[in-house]
Amino acid sequence: MLFVEKLLLWRASAVLIGLCMPLIIVGKSVLGGVLLLGLIAGLLATKDESLRTTVKLLFNNTVTLLIVAFLVAAIAGVALGPYPLQALEKWFQLILVTLGAGLLFITLREMPGVALELLLKTLAIGTMVLCGLAALDALTGSLQLATALHGADKATTPYRLNFVSSVLAVLLPFVWARLYLKAREGEPFAQRIALPLAALGLFVLVLAGGRAGWVGGLVGTLAFIWLMGRYHGLTLHRKHWLQGLGVLIAGLLAYGLANGFGFMYERVNILAEANVGRGMLSGRTEVWAAAWAQIQALSPMQLLYGVGVMNYRDLPGAIDMHPHNWALQLLLETGLIGFTLFVVLMLYILTKFWLYARGNLYGAAAFAAVLAFLVAGLANTSIFRWDWLALLAFVCMLGYRAGWSRPDQKMRRKALRKA
Repeated sequence: MLFVEKLLLWRASAVLIGLCMPLIIVGKSVLGGVLLLGLIAGLLATKDESLRTTVKLLFNNTVTLLIVAFLVAAIAGVALGPYPLQALEKWFQLILVTLGAGLLFITLREMPGVALELLLKTLAIGTMVLCGLAALDALTGSLQLATALHGADKATTPYRLNFVSSVLAVLLPFVWARLYLKAREGEPFAQRIALPLAALGLFVLVLAGGRAGWVGGLVGTLAFIWLMGRYHGLTLHRKHWLQGLGVLIAGLLAYGLANGFGFMYERVNILAEANVGRGMLSGRTEVWAAAWAQIQALSPMQLLYGVGVMNYRDLPGAIDMHPHNWALQLLLETGLIGFTLFVVLMLYILTKFWLYARGNLYGAAAFAAVLAFLVAGLANTSIFRWDWLALLAFVCMLGYRAGWSRPDQKMRRKALRKA
């Protein structure tokens, strides 16, 4: 294959992969289709020699070992659970997500630097487009737009954008890292738009109304600011903190304007929900209590291996389709072994990204993104929802590719600072 043809394929792959996660707002099928096309284009452009090295690295990797161990532990829970065939179907979905993550790892590691830059640029633009669509949906109240984005069954509910808050909490650190990098390099356009776009992202995260995303975004944002300040010279003055507070307040006021200030007050003041509907946190406390009661009722073997992926919803006393908490869900559905393996995997990844953050902006973004995912997931959707899990895989693979720094690069930077 000619060099020009490979470069075109890499560019197509970068654009498609960069766009896939912002497209989560229009549905899983669109996200999956765009991501698949991006992977195909990237894999067609890979070189045989380097591809073999990348595949070896993929299989000789601690992360891969932990994921395989988790899947093996989960299949034991499938066999022990009350509905093995139903759980087996969901387990196969995990296999497909894992295979997709592996192909993404290969594609991103083989991707040349110029295409990676295009991917990061596309991701930033796509995330801002996502913010624009979410803001229009929330503020205009257009039934046509809401139906196009969410489907007719969710077009009129005030909760239709909640998931967008969590998605933005995970994606925004990469956007901020790119804006800061380009502004620091002296790009005039980036210097003009960096702060306004950062403010827009935070504004829409609040406006979308997902409280899990609010908390995850807050934790991720603070982690990102701290790492950038400690290792990359980011300085925020009092006026920046006041401006940030103003953006958050403006987001809440806009949310109240769009959905009613009484509704907004109940969402912000959690205690105000105590006697409304199913209670506080939109009934989360009731769901968590039910899931914890089911965990306590498990047999010793089920406590070790769980009752099978997504079998919670069919257990006696189940409320909702899943526990809305990844820790409770993993304890119940994959047991202590699966839960422990997942926690070890996340701690390992966070430790790696913490080390990357010392020498690379995107390492700080990856750490903040994964931390935001885990915090938001404590009150969010099912950990086994494939697009949510794909988002975690995406930021981890992108963080590995864009955030990695060699030791000699760090030594050169230290020498420059001393000089």
